[in-house]
Amino acid sequence: MPPSVKKKRRKKPTMSDDDNQKPYRLGRRPGEQGPRPLSSNQDRIEKLATGKTGTTTRQIVANKTAAAVTSNVKIGQQQWKITKDPLTVGTWNAQTLWATGKLELLRNEMKCFRFDVIGISEVRWTGKGETPSGDFIWSGEDTTHTRGVGMLLTAKAKKTLIGYNPISSRVITARFNATPFKLTVIHVYAPTSASSDDEIEIFYDSIEHALTQTPKKDIIIVTGDWNAKIGSDNIHWESVMGRYGYGDRNERGDRLLEFAALHNLYICNTRFQQKANRK
Repeated sequence: MPPSVKKKRRKKPTMSDDDNQKPYRLGRRPGEQGPRPLSSNQDRIEKLATGKTGTTTRQIVANKTAAAVTSNVKIGQQQWKITKDPLTVGTWNAQTLWATGKLELLRNEMKCFRFDVIGISEVRWTGKGETPSGDFIWSGEDTTHTRGVGMLLTAKAKKTLIGYNPISSRVITARFNATPFKLTVIHVYAPTSASSDDEIEIFYDSIEHALTQTPKKDIIIVTGDWNAKIGSDNIHWESVMGRYGYGDRNERGDRLLEFAALHNLYICNTRFQQKANRK
C-alpha cells in the first residue's frame, strides 16, 4: 500500500487596504482601453521601487530648469532585489505645444532620451484630457493658450497607468501600478517671479491638496518647473537638498525649501553635480 500523502493547505488570499480600493476609471471610448481621469479624491500613481530596510527610493531624472522632489518613503523590513526594469521619470519645458505638429516633434525629441514618464510644462493647450493614443495627458486653461501641464508616457508607462487628475493649468497628477508600492507623479509649473504672492500661495495650496489626497503608502515624485533658485548652500537644509543647487537663493527658493521640509520631500537634482549646460 503506497504511503499516504498529506495534502498541502492552500493559503487563503489576503487583501491589503489598498487592494480593496478598485482603480477608478471613468467611461472609456468605444474600442479603447486607456485609463480615464481619476476622481477628485484619487489623484496619484505607481511603479516599481527598489531598496532595503530603512532606505528611500529616489530614481528620477531632472532637466536643466526644473527641480524634482520625491517623498522620503520608509521601506519595509524585508530585503528587496534590485529591479531590472526601473521607471525613469523626468521633466521638460516645451515652451509651447500650441501649433500643428509640435507634439509629434516632442515625441521624436524624447526618443533621444531614456524615459518612461516626462512631465511637460508650458503645454499651452486648452481644456484637459488625453490624446487618442493615450500617450499624452494634459491640463490647461479653459479658453486661453497659456501655461498648461502634461505628461508624455511610453508604452510601458501607459500599461501601468491607473488614472490621472488634471487639477489645473499648473498641476496634474497621475498614478501608476507598481510593486511593492504604487507611484504617484505630480507635475507642476510654478508662477514666475513676476507673479503675485496670492498666485504663489494658490499654487502651493493645490500641490498640498494633491499630496494630502495621495495614499500614504504611495511613493511620491513631484516634477516640474519651479521658477525658483535654491543655491548650493544646504546648511540647515541637509534633509531636503544636496550641495549641487544652482544660482543664488531667492525668495521663491526659500518657499520651495520650506514646502519640501514641511512635506518630507527631497530636491533630487541637487544631490549630484550636473554639467553647466544642464543647470
